[in-house]
Amino acid sequence: MRQTHKQLEKKGWLRQFVADEVQAKDAVEIYDLLGYEVHLQPPKHAHSKKKGPRSSAGFQSHFKIVYIKPRKSLDDEEE
Repeated sequence: MRQTHKQLEKKGWLRQFVADEVQAKDAVEIYDLLGYEVHLQPPKHAHSKKKGPRSSAGFQSHFKIVYIKPRKSLDDEEE
């Protein structure tokens, strides 16, 4: 189920940027190395039922919104 930006924000996620599939994969690897959890979410209109070469849903389905939040350390979980 797709969550709204506000729902993700309440859970501590920070929106970073919109990326194509290749950039999103690279972002996951880099943010992981930097100690972040990464959440990828399709843009709002990617769930549209209208499909085809001219539909925005077809175009947007190749993109992801990149959200990050600091990864919880073992010390954080013990507190």
